[in-house]
Parts: sequence; structure tokens; C-alpha cells
Amino acid sequence: MRLSAYCLQVFFLLALVAASAAQAAPRLVRVGVYENPPKLLAGPQGQPSGILGDLLLEVAQGETWTLEPVPCEWERCLQLLEDGAIDLMPDVAYNESRAQRFDFHRVPALASWSQVYRGPGVELQSVLDLEGKRLAVLDGSVQQEHLAGLLASFGLRAELVPVKSFEEAFSRVASGEADALAANHFSGGGVASRHGLSPTSLVFLPSKLYFATKKGRNDDLLAAIDARLDAWQADSGSVYFQALTRWGMQSAPPRVPPAFWWGLAVVLGLLALALGFLALLRREVARQTLALRGSEERFRNLAENSADWIWEHDLHGRHTYSNPGVTAILGYRVEQFLAIDAATLVHPDDLALFGSTHQKSRMNRTGWRGVVIRWRHQDGTYRVLESNAQPVLDAMGDLQGFQGVDRDITERVQAEQERQRLAAILEATSDIVGMADPEGHLTYLNGPGRAMLGIDATGPLPEVISGVHPQWANDIVLNEGLQTAIRDGRWSGETAVLGSDGEEIPVAQLILSHKDPQGKLLFLSTIMRDVRASRTAERALRESEERLRMALAAASQGLYDLDLSTGTAKVSSEYATMLGYDPATFEENSLAWRDRMHPDDQPAVSRIFDDYVAGRLPEYRVEFRQRTRSGGWKWILSLGRIQERAVDGRPLRMLGTHTDIDAIKVAEAALRELNATLEVRVAERTAELMAANQELETFAYAVSHDLRAPLRAMNGFSMALQEDHAASLSTEAKVFLEQIVLAGRKMTDLVEGLLTLARSTRGDLRVDCVDVSGLAQRHLGELATAEPARFVSVEVEQGLTLQGDERMISCVLDNLLDNAWKYTGATAQPMIRVRACAVDGLHGFCISDNGAGFDMAHAARLFKAFQRLHRQDEFPGIGIGLATVQRIVQRHGGQISAHGEPGHGATFSVVFPAKPDQREAESPT
Repeated sequence: MRLSAYCLQVFFLLALVAASAAQAAPRLVRVGVYENPPKLLAGPQGQPSGILGDLLLEVAQGETWTLEPVPCEWERCLQLLEDGAIDLMPDVAYNESRAQRFDFHRVPALASWSQVYRGPGVELQSVLDLEGKRLAVLDGSVQQEHLAGLLASFGLRAELVPVKSFEEAFSRVASGEADALAANHFSGGGVASRHGLSPTSLVFLPSKLYFATKKGRNDDLLAAIDARLDAWQADSGSVYFQALTRWGMQSAPPRVPPAFWWGLAVVLGLLALALGFLALLRREVARQTLALRGSEERFRNLAENSADWIWEHDLHGRHTYSNPGVTAILGYRVEQFLAIDAATLVHPDDLALFGSTHQKSRMNRTGWRGVVIRWRHQDGTYRVLESNAQPVLDAMGDLQGFQGVDRDITERVQAEQERQRLAAILEATSDIVGMADPEGHLTYLNGPGRAMLGIDATGPLPEVISGVHPQWANDIVLNEGLQTAIRDGRWSGETAVLGSDGEEIPVAQLILSHKDPQGKLLFLSTIMRDVRASRTAERALRESEERLRMALAAASQGLYDLDLSTGTAKVSSEYATMLGYDPATFEENSLAWRDRMHPDDQPAVSRIFDDYVAGRLPEYRVEFRQRTRSGGWKWILSLGRIQERAVDGRPLRMLGTHTDIDAIKVAEAALRELNATLEVRVAERTAELMAANQELETFAYAVSHDLRAPLRAMNGFSMALQEDHAASLSTEAKVFLEQIVLAGRKMTDLVEGLLTLARSTRGDLRVDCVDVSGLAQRHLGELATAEPARFVSVEVEQGLTLQGDERMISCVLDNLLDNAWKYTGATAQPMIRVRACAVDGLHGFCISDNGAGFDMAHAARLFKAFQRLHRQDEFPGIGIGLATVQRIVQRHGGQISAHGEPGHGATFSVVFPAKPDQREAESPT
């Protein structure tokens, strides 16, 4: 009865389940299927098969899904999944880039790793053996992505051959179209031997495999798969382990007896089942452990024998693993390095980059590539390392740390820096530097060379090196220069190049050949120096030497070069001639020189020489008498300077001149006689000057009274005639009358100018503190008031002062500002500036304008009375203002200079001595 009741309950439960299933419509799930046995393949009717295919069929049956297989190749499958054309894709390894495109469930469906399988006769012992090999990889797979990064980090040149399926990969290696292939151990373990391929020790990319969906869709599918996998993987007798056994990945567990026996048989059967399952579990654990140890050993061997620094550190930056590469690169033992805070070894200038790289990678859960950091070696020097790293994630996808490879690129960086330094030197030199290949085709030409030859900085180079020469120089380069350089290593000579305008530029050229140790020509280089300046300098030197020789002869000077250790001297021909000797036979030495010296002069000459050698005198300068060949005495001025001393300070060599000063001595005697009568002559000259001043005063009076009165009368009568009788005058008479009026006015202006010029050189000079800024602003204001219609931009520097006669300085400013105002009359935007300036150490002020300016070729006429550089109809005037200004400035001991350019204005600089007593003595005239 109890059994019947139990069966009835089961019957009702099954009925309810059947009813629920009947009410829920089956879910259609489109599944991507590609050929990757034994993990995934298409079954006889196209349904998913293999380990993952069988598991998916079990999940679909329990979840009432209807699976619609979509056959595709791997890369196409991923694209269809991303586009939403399929709902679910098995056999997808998790990585950061895929996590951006797809969603994954939590529990891994399978654990896998990848391995390289080599073809017959191919040697692959380490990753370095991949150099030059052809490696078949599944297009779009994680193996392709990982190997590309691995090869790049080791700097290896290997060809990755993309294939559509692993079957194609095995076929290509078997046929010799590829040397090796990379596949996961599921695909490669059994298939490799059938194609005659052998596994290698290159094991990489341990990964976990999942089912994936389009990002943000079909979360219910992933949740259902997680629920099934959680239950299956906890039960060793589940369909999960049965699938592994069925596809050759795990031995089949012993079957439990189907019937339950009463008594001891039942107990023994259950005990046998438990013991058998425990033995199976232990064997599987041992097998998996052995396989894992083998994989770890292969990875360890690869890491331990790598020349690069392979490391792993946690989220706090503490290194938890380092291979011996850290010893080879940074000099620290592994255990010593693991105890160090790595950040303390980073160059201070790179700490910001080091910190930001790690912070960004932790935040984004990504690695980094190509980050260059300088690390301190144990010996205190710094090594430059290029770092590549990837994140370490746990089964839940949480970031645990980073593992990476750092490569020492110090020598490469130093070589690049040296190359840049040499390139900078080549670009900085003024010489032409070029390089060519063994056939003579130009491959490099520095900037100065391009500029001299008229070649644009980014333009193409001449085809051959000889293309930059004129024909005659080209013949020398081809027939002699290149052949000699290739044979002997170098050639030098004088040639020429064609400048940008076709001009022949003479150059001193050097051609070098560069060969490898076996003597094979690698390239040619040339250096060409423009010798125009040196040739000009040589000619100038020869001319200078000739002029010096002539000057020495004219000045009666002779040169001597005295060897103080031997007493012998080399002398010029003038040296011997002034003493009456034949330069061809004359020989000089210290003993003969003393013998010819007047006895009265010898003590003074010896004392002066000793004081100069001892450093008590700054120069050697002495006058003495020498006996000539005819027996007479000649006065000599001797100058000299020690040019060379021994290590202990002893003088070794002295250069100097002998000058014939006989005529000077005669002149000195005459001067002494002349000075005796100087006071008389000064008194006479003073009387003459006083008389001249009296005449000047008389002239000024005559000009101011006698000459101006008739001029006023003439001007007055002319104006009266114009006003009262203009109507009765003919046109020609009116013209004549206007000319008379204009001439009278001009004569009046000339008279006033002469008086102003005369007053500027007379009278006592006062010493005032003159406010130049105030005077300039006041006069410019007066000019603006007189012409309100004009707008002139005025800039006056504040605080300009100087010592001088305020009346005369005001006259200087008025004349210069009047000129600036007048000569900017035709300027569209006139501007006048008054500012401080300095000339030859003297300080004063400058007045600048942007008016008509003047030609500097005629600057000498500016300060001459009645000399003008512009026509009267352009700018009226009489030409007396600047002459007056110059005389006032000179009376103050100052200087005035002018600089101008036609159409661009003029600048007048007025400077005075710092102290009033430095001005020139006032001239009586």
C-alpha cells in the first residue's frame, strides 16, 4: 500500500510537470557550430556535438529549448554572435577584449591550454626557435592574438598563417605549407599524431572556456547553464563527466548495480561503488595534477631560461614571482628583489608614468604594452626597460594582479640617442654632409647641404651623388674620388658644387667608403666645405702681411723673436737695416745686442727687463741707444712680450719690436724749445680770438639791426603794394611781386637762423637739471594746438632728465620735434617717440618718427648749415635747425647721430657726458 501511494504521488507529479511543459512554448535558441573536435562539432543531422555540444543538448532538454544549429567558421561565428544573428556560442575563451563584446556565464565549462605542434623535421625547443617559422593559427582566435603579442615582445620575425579551422591547420603543416601550428590541447592531443605532428614544450595561454551571448542579451540562457554546470560538476557521475569520458577526456566511472539486494549484498555493493568511485577520483586527480605539473614545468622552463625579465605582482605592486632575468638585467638575486619595494628602483622622473600606468590598468582591468621605464641597477646605474603586461583574473573574473615581461632596451635607446646626437651634429655643421649607397644613389643630405644646393627640406634628393657637381668636378669625383675612396678607404681634393642659382661653389671634398669586416662596401659618405671664405681670408692674409711689411718699413720698425734659453734671435730685414747692416748676413743674439748698447743705458734696460720677467711691470717698454754699423748712435724704442714659459715659470720666448725713434727724439727737443714760447703764443691767440668774437658781435648787431630793418621795409612795402594796388597790376607783375615777398620772407628766416646759430655758440653754459620729458610734452602740445586738424600718436618716456643748460636743451628739443612733426605730415598714421637711449657709453634721449626719413648716403649733409635733403615744395625750411642743434650738443660735450630710411622715418640720438665737468671747454668763438 505504501509503495502504491508513493507511485501515485510520482504519477501526479509527472502529470503536473507534463502539464506545465505542455503549457510553455519551447524556446528557440540559435547556436553557432564550428569544427573543433572533440570540444565542438556538427553531428550527423547537424545538431551540436562534441563535449560542449552534448552538454548543451542536455541543458536544452532540461530547459525545453529548441536548438537551431548555425554552421559557421570561428571568426564568422563570433561576428554573427555580436550582430545578434545567433543567440549562443560555445567554446569561447574569456579575455578582456571579448568581455567588451560578449557576456559570459560564471562557471567555466572546460579548462584548456594551448600548445605548439611541429611538423616533421622542424626543431622547436624554445620560443626563440620561432624566428623565421610559419605558424598556422585559427583566424580570430585567442592563440592568434596571444602569439602576435608574444612574438612582438621577443622581437621575433615569424609568420602567423591564419586558417579557418584546426583541420586546415593540421593539413597545412602536414603538407609543408606551415612549419607548426598552435591549438588547444583538446584539438591537438589526438589529431596531431594522425597527421604526423609532434607536440613541443611551447605551452601557453591557460584559459577557461565558456558559452557566450551577445552583450546585454540572453542572460537567462547563461543563468540556466550556470545552474546545470554547478550541479553537474559537483556530481562525478553526472552527464558532465560522462561527456568527458565519451569523448576520450576522462575514463568512465564504474556503473552502480541497478538492483538493490537485500542484506549484505546491498551493503557490499554500495561499499564497492564508493571504493571504486574514490579510486577513480584519485586517479583522475593524479592525472590532472600530473598534467598540470607538466604544463607548469614547461612554463617554468620557458620563463627561467628567458633572457627577458618575467614577473608577476599583486594589486599592491608586490612582486610575487620573478624569473632570473631580473638578475641579468638589474643585478639583484631573485629572492633579494622580491623583498624590495619595486617602486624604489624606478627613476624619479618615471615614477608618475609608473604610477599612472598601474592605476589605469587596475581601474580598467587591462594590461599595458610598450611602456618604457628606467630601473636602477644594483650598481647604481639605470637600465631602460620596455614593459608588456596582462591582468591576472580569478574564476569569478576579479582582478588579482598582473604578470608581464620586461625587455632591456638600454643599448637600443643609447644607440638611438647616439644616432640622434650624431644627426644633430650633422645638421648643425655648416659643411655639406651626404651619404650614398654602393651604386652612388644619394640616401641622405644634411640641412646646410640642401640649403646650399637649393633643395627643399622635404623635396627629393638628386638621383646620384655626382649630380650636384659641375661637369669638370663630376669627372674628378667619378674617375678619381670614388675609385680611390673604395680602394683606399678615403679620398680628398678640391671640387665644386652647383648652388641654388647655378653658381659654382668651390669646396674641399672628402669621400669615405664604409665596409663590413669582410670588406663588402656598405655605403659611401662625403663631406664638402665651402672654401670661398677661406680663400678670401688667405688673400686677405697675404695682403695684410704685405701691408704689415710695408708699414713696418715706413714706420722704421723691426721685429725680433728671441729665444731666451739660447740668446739667439730671429729678426726682420727692417731690424737689420735700421742699424745699417745687410739683412742677408746680419745675425742677432743677446751678447751682440748688449755690446751695441750705449753704456749709460745698460743699467736701466737690465732693470726694466728683470722687473718685467718677475711680473713687477705689466709690459716691457724701454728706450735706449744702439751703435750703428757706421759707428753712430741711434735711439731705439723696444717693446716686447713673453710668449712662452717653462713649467717652472722661466721665460723661454719673447716677441717684440725695435722702432727707430731718432726723429722723435729730435722732435721732442724741438717741442721743448717750442713749449718755452708757448705762453706768449697762447696770449697772442687769445687776443686774436677776442678780436674775432668782437667782430662776430658786430656782425650779429649789423644783422639784427642794419640788415633786418631794410628787410622789414621791403616786406612792408611789398605787402602794401599787394593790398593797395593789386588790382592795377598785371598778372605778370603780381607774380613778380609774390616772388619778392617770398624772397623777403626767406631772407628774414635766414637772418633769424644765422642769429640763432651765432647765439648757440656764445654765452655762458648753465648747469641745470633739465626735465626732458616735461619739455618734450609741452612743445608737442604746442604743435598739436597749432594744428588741431592733425592727429599724431605721441609717446614720451617719463622721468627723462639730464644735466645741462635748460635754455639750450629746450632749443634742441624744439628743433628736433619740429622736424619730426614736419616730416610726418604726409604719413597716414604719424607717430613720434621720445625715449631714453645710450651711444658709446653715453646716455641721453632719442627722438624717432615714421615720416619721410632720409638716405643714409647723404647723412653727412644733415648737420651743415643751409644744407637740405628734401625739396622746398615738399617740406619748407632753411636748413639751419640741425646745425644749431649740433653746436649746442657739442658745447655740452655730447654727441648727436641720426639714422633714417626713406619712407620709414628717422631717429636722432642725443647723448651727454654723465658729469657736467666732462663737457668740452666752451669755445670763445
